[in-house]
Amino acid sequence: MNLIQHLIEPHRLFLFWQRPIAGKERRTRHLVGEIERVADGTVFRYLKNQDDFARAREEGFQGFPAFDIKKASEYTTGALDAFMRRVPPRRRDDFIEYLARHRLPETFAGSDLALLAYTGAKLPGDGFEIVPDLAGIAPPMELVMEVAGFRHQDVPIDTIAVGEKVELVPEPNNQVDPEAVAVMCAYGRIGYIARPYRTTVNNWLSCFSVEANIDRINGKPDRPLVYLFINVS
Repeated sequence: MNLIQHLIEPHRLFLFWQRPIAGKERRTRHLVGEIERVADGTVFRYLKNQDDFARAREEGFQGFPAFDIKKASEYTTGALDAFMRRVPPRRRDDFIEYLARHRLPETFAGSDLALLAYTGAKLPGDGFEIVPDLAGIAPPMELVMEVAGFRHQDVPIDTIAVGEKVELVPEPNNQVDPEAVAVMCAYGRIGYIARPYRTTVNNWLSCFSVEANIDRINGKPDRPLVYLFINVS
């Protein structure tokens, strides 16, 4: 089994949101907020001046449930606790199993920010995902990330296997997104690096050695999910 061996400690996390699934249309992840470690604790901010935030609002984004989007743009009281409620408490008997699902060692001693960064703190149906800000963090490192758009590709799910090596291929001539990075297996493209990670992965491919393999396949028959284990050195 893949295992994350080089733990990183991010100082900032990004909050992404995408609208709920309604049919087979394509969805976009939008950057709507950030969680930052500061001298006296943690602060959460809505990024209201970003174009991405405006597009999210157009698609129905109403704010993160714990922080009223109409009252303030920045919250300090309970900022970290609100997001930690999305992951199991460390004292739970099955916490080790939770760590294993995210390829984290059972001796995980990282901060709460690191735990959110590695797990994404996703819950079914609400569209939120936490992504670490990796700017300035140098390899070696390992990450698990979902392949975006697998269900829109032509490669059947039964032709790929857990452990299979894949290649990450930038598509600078992609007319929709010149930062796109395709995920290629022996049978063709199975999707793309998800939008929150595309700039980071492009930088890795330019500067470092990057290896990727299929870490797990789950989800529902009509919406299978494929995850990659990426090793950067």
